Amino acid sequence: MNLLENVSLKPYNTFGIDVSAKYFSTFTTIEQLQAILENKDLNTLPRLILGGGSNMLFTKDFDGILLRNRIPGIEVVEEDSAHWYVKSGAGVLWHDQVLWCIERGYQGIENLSLIPGTSGAAPIQNIGAYGVELKDTFYQLEAIDLTTGKLVVYDKEACDFGYRQSVFKSDLKGKVIITSVTLA
Repeated sequence: MNLLENVSLKPYNTFGIDVSAKYFSTFTTIEQLQAILENKDLNTLPRLILGGGSNMLFTKDFDGILLRNRIPGIEVVEEDSAHWYVKSGAGVLWHDQVLWCIERGYQGIENLSLIPGTSGAAPIQNIGAYGVELKDTFYQLEAIDLTTGKLVVYDKEACDFGYRQSVFKSDLKGKVIITSVTLA
């Protein structure tokens, strides 16, 4: 585990606010995330998950552990007569995912280009633009349940999408960490 102390968050937020996190760790795999979560010395600290830092306005130092999600990868995991099922790691930059789909002729998210953030943050906000929302192409996501440490799957219905809203901003806020998102 790469645990750093007293890290400036200036390069990790689009407002460029120069505050610090007491502890900072970047994870690129589910196993790395689980190792961090199992660390007894860190269990009592407040946690903050960071994707691209585009929806974060820091106003003071964070006296906990900031976990930067950088899980990579985009792949087609299934195909049927109606859809391609494209799975991306939660740390993939959203616009990179849009470009990846466009380059392969996979239609449906092109209106969502240039939205800042990561694929893992997209369902939290139910991002949208030009009459299209993430929920229109969303299939499922995988997340780590912070109570059990286990990987869980949420389908579209379980995400309870609304206008710039999801269950991850209400009932599940602070209770799961998204690790991948699959679109259809």
